[in-house]
Amino acid sequence: MPLRHAPVVEWPTTLVPLLQDVQIAPGSDGKPVCWVDVDVDAQTLLAIHEFEAHLRHRPVQLRLAVISDCVTGEMNPSVGLGAPSDRARHIAKVRLSFHDLQGGECVEAAESE
Repeated sequence: MPLRHAPVVEWPTTLVPLLQDVQIAPGSDGKPVCWVDVDVDAQTLLAIHEFEAHLRHRPVQLRLAVISDCVTGEMNPSVGLGAPSDRARHIAKVRLSFHDLQGGECVEAAESE
């Protein structure tokens, strides 16, 4: 099924705080991309990986604080960046990123969990 016909999946509410400092910029192809590097604990890292597995080849809807409307895009695999800045509460630093972002109204999304 082409991605444009795949059901949209909502970014989990438990992971919304991770996108607080997201950066948005044009990608090399001119389409918007966004990314954020965040420290995560073991439970959050597991939630990210479970969401990635569930998401496979489906668009994800994001509600970003930097944009008033919803944004839909495709999630790239999360990337481990090494040790976290805050080693007392976190186990790793990861990069979350999305490509082919499209703005617009929020749509009824499929269950993410």
